[in-house]
Amino acid sequence: MNRFASLRRLPQAAWFSTLLLGVAITLGMMALYVAQPALICRLDLKVYDMLLPLRSAPAPSPVPVIIDLDDASLAAYGQFPWPRYRMADLVDKLRQYQVAAIGMDLLFVEPDRASPEEMRQALQRDKSVTLEFKGLPPELHDYDQALARAVQEAPVVLGAYARFATEDGATLPETDAATPELPTLARVIERARPGAPPFTRHLPVARQILLPLPVLRDKAPIGLINAAPDSDGIVRQMPLLIQTRDAVYPALALQTLMLSMGKRNLIAQSGPDGLESIRIGSLVVPVSPQGSLHIPFIGPGRTYPYISAREVLQQTALPEALAGKIVFVGTSAPGLLDIRATPLDSAYPGVEIHAAILDALLSQNAIRVPPWSPGLQLLAILSAGLIATLVFGFARPGIYLPIAVALLAATFLGARHFFVQGLFVSPLYISMTIVLLGSLLLFLRFWQEEKQKLVLRNAFSHYVSPEIVKRITRLRGDLFAGEERELSILFTDIRDFTTLSETLSPPQIVKLLNRYFTPMTALVREQDGTLDKFIGDALMAFWNAPLDVDRHPARAIQTAMSMQEKLRAVNDELLAEFGVKIRMGAGIHTGPTYVGNMGSADLVNYTLIGDSVNLAARLEGLCPRYGVPIVVSEHTRNAAQDAFAFQYLDTVTVKGKTQAVRVYLPLRFEEAAARAQELADWQAASAFWQADNFEQAATAFAALEARFPQQKLYALYAERAHLRLETN
Repeated sequence: MNRFASLRRLPQAAWFSTLLLGVAITLGMMALYVAQPALICRLDLKVYDMLLPLRSAPAPSPVPVIIDLDDASLAAYGQFPWPRYRMADLVDKLRQYQVAAIGMDLLFVEPDRASPEEMRQALQRDKSVTLEFKGLPPELHDYDQALARAVQEAPVVLGAYARFATEDGATLPETDAATPELPTLARVIERARPGAPPFTRHLPVARQILLPLPVLRDKAPIGLINAAPDSDGIVRQMPLLIQTRDAVYPALALQTLMLSMGKRNLIAQSGPDGLESIRIGSLVVPVSPQGSLHIPFIGPGRTYPYISAREVLQQTALPEALAGKIVFVGTSAPGLLDIRATPLDSAYPGVEIHAAILDALLSQNAIRVPPWSPGLQLLAILSAGLIATLVFGFARPGIYLPIAVALLAATFLGARHFFVQGLFVSPLYISMTIVLLGSLLLFLRFWQEEKQKLVLRNAFSHYVSPEIVKRITRLRGDLFAGEERELSILFTDIRDFTTLSETLSPPQIVKLLNRYFTPMTALVREQDGTLDKFIGDALMAFWNAPLDVDRHPARAIQTAMSMQEKLRAVNDELLAEFGVKIRMGAGIHTGPTYVGNMGSADLVNYTLIGDSVNLAARLEGLCPRYGVPIVVSEHTRNAAQDAFAFQYLDTVTVKGKTQAVRVYLPLRFEEAAARAQELADWQAASAFWQADNFEQAATAFAALEARFPQQKLYALYAERAHLRLETN
């Protein structure tokens, strides 16, 4: 009586618990947004990737062009790195093509060891050999000097590389090469809002800058070639400014654009949180507070035109393809390892990233996270949480799905609208709030309803199986109602259990069976099967009733295989405790069966009857005859042949049946592959047998028996074949 009274009071308590849960989840999601845990940040990156293709991308700018040290160039001029005189030739040829600027996505940080002067000094130092060159032009004595002359005469930006806190686990010393006296550094003019700290406080700080050779440094500007992959290895943004102890370096694309425009200065607009934008002449580029640019990739690799370096060196490139262009010299050859992953391409040439950045700078098509995004996100999370609490906690079930779809659609459409405008306002936390609240509140409501059925369940659970309790509480009407369905039926039995029982006491036998049945029934439930009954040491289960079970023949076979695998671990325990091991056989048949609640007016049992049940039991009894752990019927085999391989065993007429049944041993595909030759030989021998060619069958079966003496099946057929030969 008290239990029913508590159930009647449940709705009042439910109202408070629902509201409390909704408020707690909403506040928790707001706190999670403020904390920005790494795992959710990675999910946020995937949301960014999802939104990027939805953005209406403009046509690529015609200005950036890639000068590609491709496979054709390497085939024509040899492996990379090339001698610096050849790089000088490439620069000279590009200057003759009248390009606007050249960005070198390459590093020249070490002397060219192939230079005649380097070779002469090395031989003198290492071998005390004096080497003289006659007839060699002076400009070719030192290839680095040749390159220095070429870059001084051409609009070139040389590449440099920033190394940060650690490299291969070792702390790096601070560089001594980055000094303000270097004439190749861009001049950064800061324009800060009142009260804003220096913008350099927020920039990434490099411990070292790998600079070009001293002979090159004062001949051309310098730009950093660093890509900035996120935690998942995908490049989505690039730092446009990086500082060292005493200098600020621009990215290669930024410096190359400045050179093409004839600008030596850039203006950094900063606020309280860091950088807001970078201005070059009339171009204003929105950046993150740390000076990074979200790259608005507009396509996969080769979105921008590529020209082979070989065509430039041989002067076969079209002049109109290069005149007035900003070119980036780099490589797409996979062997040179300058391949990056971007949201739109998992194999994006690194040099093209600079072209994509330049395109964004020129078209002012960059994406940024607006400074007001955190406030909007927190307000949206709060609003979504309150709406979801009211809808999923108190509204009628019929409006759950439409409201959930509407809320999620509004969230994503709003995020897409902002993204099209160049603003990334992530919908992730808002969507997570809606989904999490919806899931938990619906679970809470269903749990509260289930509590009202608790008394009924407790009353019946003492008399019938849990599956029938669920059916009784779900269905109303005639509890004896039955139906004919196609079921997959599994019988298992312990081999020689009678003999085994003679060695153990009754309490030991009960304990042994409990140890055996507990994991076996768990495997049935894992595959959505229904446990019917225990018959001594036998177990009966079936699939596809009372609920529909998808691919139930395959699930029944999987259960039987898992039982055999589990039995090995169970046997270890039984051997340690009882000194015995057990063997088990399983039979499976799929066919029409009558299933329903059967019994008397006082006690019912949800079970099944029919020929299919008898056949499944008979199949289990065939396991010892063929020495196999599982026997399945042809009906089961035909329904599950996409999930398992099968070895034909025999065509038999089981007791109580007049029609012969083909039976099979199921195998996992990997086992069948490992036994491919054996199974092929068995199939050939079986073909002789079925064609009444008993002489060849006997020879084939005998060969199989000799190769696989542990296989009882082959010995059985070899004996059968010899008997047929003797009879004939």
